[in-house]
Amino acid sequence: MTDLQEALKLHRAGDLDAAEAAYRARLAAEPEDADALHLLGVLLHRRGNAAQAEESIRDALLRDPDCAQFHLSLGGVLMQQGREDEAHAEFERALELDPNAPEAHALLGFVHARAGDMAAAEERFKIGRRAEADDPLLLLGLGNLYLAREQPDNALKFLTRAAEQKPVDATIQFSLGRAFFEQGNYAFADKAFENALRLDPNLSRARLYRGRVCVREKRYADAQAIYEDLLARKQQQFGALAGLGDCARHRGHVLRALKFYRRALALEPDNPGAANACAWCMEKLGDLAGAAEYLAGALQRAPDAAWLRTPLSGLLERLGRGEEAARVRAG
Repeated sequence: MTDLQEALKLHRAGDLDAAEAAYRARLAAEPEDADALHLLGVLLHRRGNAAQAEESIRDALLRDPDCAQFHLSLGGVLMQQGREDEAHAEFERALELDPNAPEAHALLGFVHARAGDMAAAEERFKIGRRAEADDPLLLLGLGNLYLAREQPDNALKFLTRAAEQKPVDATIQFSLGRAFFEQGNYAFADKAFENALRLDPNLSRARLYRGRVCVREKRYADAQAIYEDLLARKQQQFGALAGLGDCARHRGHVLRALKFYRRALALEPDNPGAANACAWCMEKLGDLAGAAEYLAGALQRAPDAAWLRTPLSGLLERLGRGEEAARVRAG
């Protein structure tokens, strides 16, 4: 009979093929083993097989419906699929079964954050820390919350501690890199993104941010290589195209930059930043009316992007369209 602890060691060591084979061998011998069903589901989730992961964890719950950890794992699978309401219910059930489970508090906080309720998320993270102050998932949640508030110094206090507690977590390394990036500490940011990719080579956002680090450090050839690699992988295509536009712009190749910004805007027509980048290029090329058209269209599609009003009104004034400029300033 396969030893479940040995299978778990293989799982934690990252030997997923051997671990999966061991879990399945265990289940062939003991089909009712709820722990083996659960761990197989966790492994399948890590491999991106959400449907089979959900099925395996639900089978575990049929055999042990009062295991808080099983509910947490199922909620994680549901959350990754965008089924937030179902995930929320599973996390609440886990908390009922184990009120002191820090992971339950953390995951509920992430649900609130994804719904845009940052106050509720912060409260949940802080409640969880009463049970376990240094739980890395709770620290990650608070760090991400401060990143969303554009407070990288506060974010680093929590993310640095989270990385100390769980140094092999790619998501924590990525958030740590973002905090260093927003702080302007690009060398530390790049190291954290490199760590994240070493732990999870499929973490394309970390690759995208490495390109942004290169742009900030004026290593445009390195940035271009990263962005082109992302396009070849068909990952982060909007960010990669915008990044290639930035590289071209900083090198003084305005027409080339405009080509990339237009391709980015075609992918996300409602993105005001991409429209503003196109407008900048048009203005540099002497086409003020074309630049104004980009900005006006962006404001129509994204009325909350009030920061576009100032450059648009300035262009309209230069075009002799003062009344339009006044209306834009007035909102």
